[in-house]
Amino acid sequence: MSNFLNNIEFPFQLAAPSWVIPGTVADNCRFLDGKVDEVALLFFETESCLAYNEDDLPQELSDYRLSFHIHHPLDLPWNEGGERVAEIVLALAAKAAHLNPKTHVIHPPSAGKNAAGLILDFAGAIARSGAAPGNFLFENIKNNSLLGLTDTIAECGMNICLDLGHILAYAQHDLLHEAALDGMVSMLHLNAPGPKGKHLGLDHLDADGLEIMGFLFEMLSEDGVVTVEVFEEVPFFKSLQLLVDCCI
Repeated sequence: MSNFLNNIEFPFQLAAPSWVIPGTVADNCRFLDGKVDEVALLFFETESCLAYNEDDLPQELSDYRLSFHIHHPLDLPWNEGGERVAEIVLALAAKAAHLNPKTHVIHPPSAGKNAAGLILDFAGAIARSGAAPGNFLFENIKNNSLLGLTDTIAECGMNICLDLGHILAYAQHDLLHEAALDGMVSMLHLNAPGPKGKHLGLDHLDADGLEIMGFLFEMLSEDGVVTVEVFEEVPFFKSLQLLVDCCI
């Protein structure tokens, strides 16, 4: 349960990105400790994140009252194959092993005839590594709504992160009617769509957006995580307040 607003209970694990205030990951974790349950480590660029060291992910992060998950790079080289992507994802997971990340959010390959095969190759490499497939979550993105791929993801034993802002910005509502989604939604990314992909606070949602958000909560597994994917302090906390107001 969330520690936000004097321990008002929120029915899911509540997560924040590792960039809510300007500063390092450690600065943000120090700031967020006691306010949320979990932090999403934003590993947004493959090359720079593979170079992370103790300065980027210091041991002190494990001292906070926080759990962690990793949001893996936006530029994963799916053109080099699913096994290569798995190699990178596992290498990045090793960088944060001292923080015991619970789950891993993955941007899928672009939609098309090769997407299912790439996901299967990725999943096979993850399974061979000994990692638990259910801890890897594919997210709906601009270039791949996951429509038509949920059966493949389920076959791999992997799960899904639904991004509200992407559903609204890219008219991905049809995804929500895929039967295979039942029991697969382990995480939500909540934000309102803004210009040029900007993530706005939840107070910018219109009636349709609020209705879809309520539908997403119904789809989220009981042990699911709600990540408020807003990257500025004031709109982030306004969004938390809106979530609490909706739940009490």
